[in-house]
Amino acid sequence: MQNILVYAPMELGGPSTPIAEVLTEAGHIVFRSSMDRGSDAIDALCRAFAGRPPDVLLADLSTTYDCLAIRHVIRLLQQAWGDDMPRPACLALLDARHLSQPDWIAAVDDFILPPYTPREALARIDLLLFRKRHVLSGDTLSLADLTLDLAGGRAMDPEGRVLPLTPREYDLLRFLGTHRGKFFARDRLLDMVWGVDFDGGERTVDIHIRRLRAKLPPITASLLETRRGVGYGLLPPGI
Repeated sequence: MQNILVYAPMELGGPSTPIAEVLTEAGHIVFRSSMDRGSDAIDALCRAFAGRPPDVLLADLSTTYDCLAIRHVIRLLQQAWGDDMPRPACLALLDARHLSQPDWIAAVDDFILPPYTPREALARIDLLLFRKRHVLSGDTLSLADLTLDLAGGRAMDPEGRVLPLTPREYDLLRFLGTHRGKFFARDRLLDMVWGVDFDGGERTVDIHIRRLRAKLPPITASLLETRRGVGYGLLPPGI
């Protein structure tokens, strides 16, 4: 049984309504809200989830122009549970128009385009939760010749030696490692790793990528790729 926040700009109607019903029938604790009541919405969310943060964010963006609303919801959650709150897995209900925009890929873990059924959304959420448990169960994430200790915030080479990464270098590596195969522009990385309130310039990302390449073991370093006009990312397994 997991806590699932169903965000919908309009609380009544919409495709997320039957999905919320199916999630509840499957035994999950579901709270559906437009999150437009600020602290009142957070108070209601805390009561619904008995003080625990959501495990999954189902974002119904079918009526929105872009994906910026997800950042708004995450900021509200961080205000309630702190910046160290485990980020909920995010499934978004998108429209084809969103795919031409730069924001969506950095904001979501999975997405569905219409037409879809509530059962498909349930299956996608079950898969996201399985992946989340798989990563967190051992508190490690393997990246070729590198292992991330997610609980301890450390990166280790095959001999178990801890790499001398700064906290921000580690955060950047962890973000790219948990989004393998996806590439992010500098401004997106600043938002997702440094935070939307960071005042530094995009050159900061270049400097940290260069330092990471110098510190990583050879194979992982070779997977850290720059794509001109796209951004930075870690190549997926098998490449």
